[in-house]
Amino acid sequence: MVTYSQLNQVDLGSLASAAGDFESLVRKWDLTQRMQNEVIGTIQQSGWHGDAAGLANAKLTWARDQIHAAFEEASALAKTLRDAHTEITAAKNDLTTAVRNATDAGLTVDGEGAVHWPPPTNQADKKDAEYAKSWKAKAETAAKAIGDAIDRATEADLDASRALGDDTGSDGTAFNANPVGGIPEEEAKAATYILSLGDQASDAQLKHLQDILDHHKNDPRFATSFYGNQDPATFMAKYGAMAQSGDYANSSARTAAIKGIQQDLGLTLATATDTKQPLHVSDEWEKRFRAAGAAQIPLRPGADPAKSPYGYQIMANLLRNGSYDAHFLNPVAQHVTQLTQENPTRWEVPAYRSGGYPFDEFKFIGQPDKDGNLKGFNPLSGILDAFGHSPEAATKFFNDPVTTYNPDGSVKSTGGQNTYFKLFTDSGNNSVLADMNYPLRPLEGGPADPSNVGPLGHALEAAATGRAWDDTQGKYPPHTPEMSAVMQQVVQRFGNGDGPSLLHGGVFADLNGSVGNMTANYIADIENSLEGPGAKEPTPGVAPAPGVATEFAQKDVQRLLLAVGRDTDAYASIATAQQAYQTAQIQQVMAHPELHKDLGMSIENVTKPGGIVTGLITSAMSDEIFHNHAVSDQEVNDAIDAKKDIAKTVWDYTGGVAAEKIPKVGGLINDQVDEIMTNVANSYHVDTTNQAADDAGTKVATSVTGSQQAVVDAVKSAGRDAGLDPNYLSELARQGSASLDAGCNTGHRLFQQQQAAAAAAKE
Repeated sequence: MVTYSQLNQVDLGSLASAAGDFESLVRKWDLTQRMQNEVIGTIQQSGWHGDAAGLANAKLTWARDQIHAAFEEASALAKTLRDAHTEITAAKNDLTTAVRNATDAGLTVDGEGAVHWPPPTNQADKKDAEYAKSWKAKAETAAKAIGDAIDRATEADLDASRALGDDTGSDGTAFNANPVGGIPEEEAKAATYILSLGDQASDAQLKHLQDILDHHKNDPRFATSFYGNQDPATFMAKYGAMAQSGDYANSSARTAAIKGIQQDLGLTLATATDTKQPLHVSDEWEKRFRAAGAAQIPLRPGADPAKSPYGYQIMANLLRNGSYDAHFLNPVAQHVTQLTQENPTRWEVPAYRSGGYPFDEFKFIGQPDKDGNLKGFNPLSGILDAFGHSPEAATKFFNDPVTTYNPDGSVKSTGGQNTYFKLFTDSGNNSVLADMNYPLRPLEGGPADPSNVGPLGHALEAAATGRAWDDTQGKYPPHTPEMSAVMQQVVQRFGNGDGPSLLHGGVFADLNGSVGNMTANYIADIENSLEGPGAKEPTPGVAPAPGVATEFAQKDVQRLLLAVGRDTDAYASIATAQQAYQTAQIQQVMAHPELHKDLGMSIENVTKPGGIVTGLITSAMSDEIFHNHAVSDQEVNDAIDAKKDIAKTVWDYTGGVAAEKIPKVGGLINDQVDEIMTNVANSYHVDTTNQAADDAGTKVATSVTGSQQAVVDAVKSAGRDAGLDPNYLSELARQGSASLDAGCNTGHRLFQQQQAAAAAAKE
């Protein structure tokens, strides 16, 4: 073990020099090529034949292979030495920081690394029980930081020692043609060994595996070595057995380690299959992965395959973690989807054959319920979650031509028509989203299960917006034609036919949050579509949303907004997005008055469609509050406050960039964006305390006082910064407020028409 004194005093210059010498040797290496071209090639072209020539050729070829093996060994040594230098240098820096922090805190560190605190110097401190307690806490924190640095150096030292031994090998007569290659490869070897123990791995070994994976999960060298050197079927069997042992002996440490290992294995798999990295697993490995995924994998020697889980079931929860390359994920997703289409009850059969036990005790499949238990057997749930974190792959899945796979995962045909969106949003029987519930229900396939609908929403959201569904900080990319095509399908499906009813209390109710986020992301196109084809000319000085423009059917947009407006989460997303977009538009108009012949008309152009959105969603929400008693004011307002991030990203996505240079009193507009977004959220807060149930719906939908005030504030604030006359600004603000109100009335009339039509249909 490395000691404090050793790490504190070590001079790493010689190690850096050794690594540099080997790296220089490898970079300049040309002996293998010269041996082939100048010696072997020359002899082969000389016309020399016979026994002596054959023997010479064999000897020289062996020598060339040894020279190449020497190159491989030297390369591995260079990697190992450089890795050791990097890690030990980092550990020494950690130690220096830890000692400095301890000293700054008033502690002292002796030559052995022990931490001390100053003794009390007066009677008050001597009698104060908290004195020693507080100093002890500081000392323990410092000691842990010092210990962590020493442990890091020790692990690097041991890994380097093992790697150097593996790189050079034990054969004294030949070079090692297959060296490990360095510390990441050595760690991959150690992780593979622990995984191979399956459910026999000890708690300490599981913790060590978790630490290795957590440290190297983003390292292509480690990830490729770890996964690429394992047979996928063997990996699935060993991991499945290990995961099943997560609650052995009621060990909380073991359960926590298994949970961490599951997450890190998924992140490591995403790294290993990323073709954008120079190092990644081969296409052949991915083909074997699909073959193993479609097979039933016994988790113990002698177990009946017919009663064992499928490989894809074992891998499903791993795929929930990480952003995956379409090159790997999409073939897997298509293969699983096609297997499910062929037999919707495929994933449930092993549970029945094993009598429901121990299959329903596996810890590697399904999503946690409210009690933390994993439920569900359909691996598509995990795959759809993977798409939710992999936007590029998700967009391709719902757009690109389909590849058809044989049952073993090999390619059968390419170029098929993509009907995956239609397939996944089919509300009828035998849906690919059907999943088993508890207690075990009869084998039937059945309609989509809510436990699988949420991940579908995540996948569609990522596909349509180009951003992971749970990324609240990243910027939205410009819409591409492919992203737009996904959103077209969403609006048409859930704004038409039985779509709205499937969202409102139907089998796809769990999609509301994601559909709301998608609608918020497309708010510019949504508003334009509400006014009908070609009804709205571009407003000078107002930049459209980035990327391609998307035109939706007007009726579909109306019905969609009326459906998702009843869901608090979707309502909040759309409301804050609409207000943010409208504020950005007003800021742009007022910042460039010279571009507008009639400022009032321009303000009307940017407020009326926003008013229609407001009227539609607030009418729907007020109906939920008063007539359906489904939600409360507090629920709505809490959801709106939680959606300020949506308002901020929509602001950035639409007007924020253009507003960067717009001056404002005290700075630039974007300097006060947090304040603007708070006002945006407040403008949609609901207060129905003193409203009667019989007329409250109308009041909430048509007065929209907060939203009108937001228009007034935006006009006056931006106009003052542009130096316009206050009286003129008041007139413009009234004009904008009236235009918003007119739009709201339009939206409310559309709501009433829908309600009347629904009532007539029931008679």
